[in-house]
Amino acid sequence: MTQKRTGKTLHGIKVSLLGLLVLSVFKGLAGWFTGSKALMADACHSAADFAAAVNSYLRHRRAISPRGAAERQREAVAAVVFAALLLLAGLEMAISSLRAIAWGEDRAPGWGAVIVIAAGMIAREALILYRRSYEHRMGLRPEASRTDRSDVFASLTALVGTAGAMTGQLLDLPVLYVLDPAAGLVIGVFVLRMGYRQAASAIGAVERRPMDEVDAQTLLEVVQRVDGVVAVDELRAKEHGHYVIIDVLIRVNPRISVLDGHDVAQRVRRQLTKRFLHVSDASVRVEPYDPGYPYKSNHQEEEMPTLIQ
Repeated sequence: MTQKRTGKTLHGIKVSLLGLLVLSVFKGLAGWFTGSKALMADACHSAADFAAAVNSYLRHRRAISPRGAAERQREAVAAVVFAALLLLAGLEMAISSLRAIAWGEDRAPGWGAVIVIAAGMIAREALILYRRSYEHRMGLRPEASRTDRSDVFASLTALVGTAGAMTGQLLDLPVLYVLDPAAGLVIGVFVLRMGYRQAASAIGAVERRPMDEVDAQTLLEVVQRVDGVVAVDELRAKEHGHYVIIDVLIRVNPRISVLDGHDVAQRVRRQLTKRFLHVSDASVRVEPYDPGYPYKSNHQEEEMPTLIQ
């Protein structure tokens, strides 16, 4: 049922992807022809929204059909590269806007830039309303991450900047021309913020990505063969760069001493770190195995005297 609901969500995300891509290209071309720094920065912000939508699409697609390690690696690298491009674009827009403010702007971008920004705001809101309406009809839960509406502030900033510059042209006040690059500077900061957040998220996903099922099964079999281990309840492996940290919970015979249980844990840790060169450390937790006697154990112990004896 969860996979079916996730599959339905992909349709709404694809529509958002297409809309954001068209919106980004259209704003970028309009900003290039009009020379509006604010519109160019707004186009970069729409591209950042497109990148976030791509990440959402990939996340939902992985929920339907889990990917292999190689494909996950390619997706993570692509996300980091795209985030780096966003950081460069935001930095370029901020520097270009600062240069225009410092040297002075000699013309207004034109009413075409104002119209494109206003139309872009309407189109963006239409995409959001469509996706929410689609998810509501399908009984899907909206994503919590969509509460961040920095796209609204970016577009409003661009609209105020370009409209202010055009007002300066109408009133013959060239000093107001600087409002357009000033808006571009503010939006450039927004883009830098989004690029940084996406880069941090992509890098964190690489560090937290789970191991393949084959690798996890191999680790599990090695732990189960260690003398004294009755059962393995949990085994989690986290990759950090080129190394792996293992967290495992083992069950031992409840009749052995605490010292013997500690020795079993040490044997498990040594076996994992020596058998697998990429395992840098292993945290082994020990708990008694007590589902009811009798049970089989691979730990052969001698009868230990009790206090009564």
